[in-house]
Amino acid sequence: MKEEIQKAVSKSLEIINSNLDVSNYSIEISIPKKREFGDFSTNIALIISKDVGMDPRDVANSIILNLPEVVRDLFKKVEIAGPGFINFFVKEESIINKLSGIEYLGKNYGNSNIGNGERIIVEFVSANPTGYLHMGHARNACVGDAISNILAAVGYDVTREFFINDAGRQVFLLGHSVYKKYEEFFGINGEILEDGYHGEYIREIARQIKEEKGDKLLAEGFEQKESIDYCRDYAKNILLDEIKNDLNDIGVIFDNWYSEEREIYNISTDNEGDNLINKVKSKLNDIGATEIKDGALWFKASEFGDSQDWVIFRKDGSPTYLIADIGYHYDKINRGFRKLINVWGADHHGHVSRIKAALRALGLDDSSLQVVLIQFVRLMSNGQEISMSKRTGSYVTMREVLREVGRDVTRFFLLMRSSDSHLDFDLDLAKQESSENPVFYVQYAHARIGSIFEKARERNLEPIEKYINLLRHPEEVEITKNLLQFPEVVRECAISLSPHKVAYYLTEIASSFHMYYNKHRIIVDDIALSGARLYFIGCIRTVLRNGLSLLGVSAPEKM
Repeated sequence: MKEEIQKAVSKSLEIINSNLDVSNYSIEISIPKKREFGDFSTNIALIISKDVGMDPRDVANSIILNLPEVVRDLFKKVEIAGPGFINFFVKEESIINKLSGIEYLGKNYGNSNIGNGERIIVEFVSANPTGYLHMGHARNACVGDAISNILAAVGYDVTREFFINDAGRQVFLLGHSVYKKYEEFFGINGEILEDGYHGEYIREIARQIKEEKGDKLLAEGFEQKESIDYCRDYAKNILLDEIKNDLNDIGVIFDNWYSEEREIYNISTDNEGDNLINKVKSKLNDIGATEIKDGALWFKASEFGDSQDWVIFRKDGSPTYLIADIGYHYDKINRGFRKLINVWGADHHGHVSRIKAALRALGLDDSSLQVVLIQFVRLMSNGQEISMSKRTGSYVTMREVLREVGRDVTRFFLLMRSSDSHLDFDLDLAKQESSENPVFYVQYAHARIGSIFEKARERNLEPIEKYINLLRHPEEVEITKNLLQFPEVVRECAISLSPHKVAYYLTEIASSFHMYYNKHRIIVDDIALSGARLYFIGCIRTVLRNGLSLLGVSAPEKM
């Protein structure tokens, strides 16, 4: 309905002033907080009054007088308020009649085509394969997956990608730590490096290697570097499989797993000199975007909008993480993606400007990159924070939380706050099956509707569209208005990359339904009214189901 009013106002403006380029203005149709200001409102008359040389109220009056006839029947009245706001009061039957559109579209209600099939890549989680996933990774996974669902719903061609950080110091430390634990099984007490990994899982991996290889990694002539490399690859593969299993359990399936070692460095091939980082290095050199200082090669990022310059190759010739990441983003664009979305931890915020500077230096569109920063998760129990440390192993893994509360609760809890806000994950609340638990509250609304339909079938009752004109209660009109906002909510979430808005919206819909159910009987003696109300709550069920699906949360028929 907002779109109809928006188009009608636009048409009216064209009639008022044919020289006015309406496309230059954003005609915003809002929902007033107070009912006395109507169902919808716009301030467009105030915005354009100077450009057309008229008083805002006169502009507003002209807009009203020139509204197309086709929309006039929607309104009880249209009035001017204050300095030039236009308030639209919609006829109740005009709102209620829109329910048929929800029922007609069914599982596609909320979808649109603003993406127009444009290829978009969403890279998220991308955890080092050096340990199990924790709740910070879980939040990243759920946000990235929900963003992908929402973007697909509005017409983008979405690819989900996991960047495997399987090169560099962290995986070396993994291999070294496992090897030192392996040595312990043979009475050799070696020291794990201070920044190495100490969890019990490291010892368990070392035990598996010992069972498979015996003492062969200690044999004379077997270089320690080769032994560490073996332990690194063995542990990396085990932990990557565990990561994949955990992500599958939380409902996250990637289209592509992109290996830093294989794709960026080409370590598995004989053409290491022809790898991505060397290609990017040459391009940056050719355009004068690098310089040698103190024996290291620097990217002159400050000349391309960043606050300072950065080392991309150290004195010893080894590449830094930055040049690898520049190569990765360069490759994304070369693979044909028009939009690049990264879901990163908040501690990576400083890295955003470096990558954008590199894209600009390479002659690429830096606006194609959007980064969603995920703030930290505090896992709470009995009012106390549960500490997490991957290196010492004293942290609660994502899989442990999943076993405690399940996929649906985990996902909804991690999605119901804005990504840029710290999130307290209350394990005690997550286990409750009550209205205090937001996911239970939303799912129960869907299940309650399913139960009503089951009872209706027992009485041979069914939804009947032709009787929806019997829906006259203010609650029915208000709920319908909110249901009609769903496509706009989805579009807004796609534009702002904010899936928490869907969770908030669903909570409001569930709340309004529960209140309506407690006040009005659905199945009554009047067959026509029963049919109308069944049709009405069926539309509520559709919106709840579609919204939960975007979040990757199930919509149970029974609870």
